[in-house]
Amino acid sequence: MSGLSWQAGPMPTVIQLSDTHFSTPGHRSHGGFGYDTDRAFERVLVDAGRNGAMSSADLVVVTGDIVDRGRLDEYAVAAEALTRLPVPVNLLPGNHDFDLPLRVSMPRPGVGMDRTQRLDSWLFLYADSNHGGEVFDGPDRLSADGALGVAEATRLGEMIEASDADHVFVWMHHPPGVPGINRSVTLDAEVGALLDSHPTIRGIAAGHIHSDAVLEVGGRPVFVCPALTINFDFSQWTTLPPGYRVYRFADDGSIESHCHLLEDAEWPRYRLPEPAVRFFRAELDFDEMLGQLGRLDPAELEQVDAP
Repeated sequence: MSGLSWQAGPMPTVIQLSDTHFSTPGHRSHGGFGYDTDRAFERVLVDAGRNGAMSSADLVVVTGDIVDRGRLDEYAVAAEALTRLPVPVNLLPGNHDFDLPLRVSMPRPGVGMDRTQRLDSWLFLYADSNHGGEVFDGPDRLSADGALGVAEATRLGEMIEASDADHVFVWMHHPPGVPGINRSVTLDAEVGALLDSHPTIRGIAAGHIHSDAVLEVGGRPVFVCPALTINFDFSQWTTLPPGYRVYRFADDGSIESHCHLLEDAEWPRYRLPEPAVRFFRAELDFDEMLGQLGRLDPAELEQVDAP
């Protein structure tokens, strides 16, 4: 079995970043509505340093959409940022990550792309939810629904069966169990079958939907990590500031996870306008939403307080 194996502290601690969308100076993701991800990354370093998460972390995992447009110059920006982290980093691809530029640019010293890792009694599996890597670079990759594909689902099952780990945790980009525009019926079925066959899987971590949600599939938690760019609260229909997650993995198979949002006047929360709500409910496509938002006066957006 490939991958790293090491002894962690009393409870292995992992920081999750996702949808970092690193890019070149001046570019903003998501039709120009995205945040300055370089600035957000710096704030993560400060926040995780202040609250002790970084000093206690054994690993940082980045669950895809490392860059915004899959370009080599964007991966250079990502590499410069991620190699500054004081703990090992492991990456997996998202739908914005083009395979060839990613593999040309990564790994770097301290930044890996392992498919499996062993931390004490835990086996970490890194799943490629871009149809197991079978969706090729280009526009189709950006818009494709999440799926494992037969080969990737088989690989995950084989890795679990080959391991003597007591507990398994799966990292991927697309989360299963999501309603609305982000739902993938295929991924839901694939993950459901994997969970049914392998009771040692204790949970899943993902990104993609730019939220701090905690979902449930097959009786297991699905933790969603917020992005370093614009995020959304799908229960209150508001925007959210950038953020990250911290996990602690106990020897009894239990998982503690806390989401840290970077509350700041720089990233106020706004009530989502109706076209955005309709998009997330799968009532409008992306271009239709942008067309309607283009007629919106930003001064009309309603700012809301954090709960």
